[in-house]
Amino acid sequence: MELQQLKYFREVAEREHVTRASEKLFVSQSAVSRAVTQLEKELGVPLFYRQGRAVVLSRYGRVFLEHVTRAVSILENGTRLLGEQTGAESGIVSLGFLHSLGVEMVPRLIKEYRRKHPRVQFTLLVQRSGERLMGELVAGSIDLCLSVPGMFQRNGICWNHLLDEELIIAMPQNHRLAAKRTLNIRELSSEPFLALSPEHTLRIIFDKVCADASILPKIAFEGMDIATLRGLIAAGLGIGLLPPAPARFAGIVEIKLSQTRHIRPLGIGWVDDRYLPASAIEFRKFVVSKFHSG
Repeated sequence: MELQQLKYFREVAEREHVTRASEKLFVSQSAVSRAVTQLEKELGVPLFYRQGRAVVLSRYGRVFLEHVTRAVSILENGTRLLGEQTGAESGIVSLGFLHSLGVEMVPRLIKEYRRKHPRVQFTLLVQRSGERLMGELVAGSIDLCLSVPGMFQRNGICWNHLLDEELIIAMPQNHRLAAKRTLNIRELSSEPFLALSPEHTLRIIFDKVCADASILPKIAFEGMDIATLRGLIAAGLGIGLLPPAPARFAGIVEIKLSQTRHIRPLGIGWVDDRYLPASAIEFRKFVVSKFHSG
């Protein structure tokens, strides 16, 4: 039993005429007759009785029509909903991103995109761990992710590079080094550092920066989010290697590192050779264009 047969049966039942049903369906009369005959053979009962050139439902056909109408309606509604959820203008974008990007970047991108595409909806997944974010992407829980390309890389993940975010030293505004224009990471070796916990991408970058400079940092506190670290830095508990704050943070000064420019690369990733709804494809194009307008 095929969906096409059920649609042909429903049309004949509604019009009580095979020829008129075939004209409505834009198929041959023989195709409609054949579909109805196959249904009757499979069900083992007559669905119609002929009355001249017309056909009328048998009592078995009336029972069957009630269920066919309901079943076809459910399937058509399901098809319509899938179209709405995957369409470029009315679909759903399933997006995962690092926790630190949820303060400014992600809200800004979504707000601007929905200004032009108001019917597009977003389902969002925030992860503090870049590794867990990659796992969600591979598992199919999300269509796109904003993270650090290449870190925790999995087979089949493709990336569009967006930007290199320069990392700076955040310190209390009354710190003895707060007036300096640049700092060398080695002159901070004795300072207490406030850092994210080890699974965070920023912590991994921080550990590499220290290892490359041959220093062993004094970790005074490990936190779960950048906002907490900034608050504690402003309170004078230590310093941190962080991305620049999206807005001025009271009690903190930000100083660039000299010699080597330390960055956190950011990109948008997806799984190659996996279906992406049009809504996700269009949002990905939009995000890339915002960082590579040239």
